[in-house]
Amino acid sequence: MIVELDNESKQWIKSKGNQLTVKTLEVKACCAPGVQELVAIPGKPKSLNQFNEVIIDDLSVYVQKSIRGKEKLILKLSGFGFFKSISAKLQ
Repeated sequence: MIVELDNESKQWIKSKGNQLTVKTLEVKACCAPGVQELVAIPGKPKSLNQFNEVIIDDLSVYVQKSIRGKEKLILKLSGFGFFKSISAKLQ
């Protein structure tokens, strides 16, 4: 899997401890099919056996194994001030 992130995102991840976890979050509804979203969370996952580690410039990005490996994962910083976060999307 190719992981793409810009310098601003790298700096933010470094400020959060050099580790980022990317996983799927499934939202289920009673009357509609479930929706899966990608979520990027600062830190290391609790169970490493469900994740692949990708190292980029001494940053560890843990990507959930169920996320397809043939696609490009784009990580981008969004928000401002205290409300900044990383968004993840497959391309």
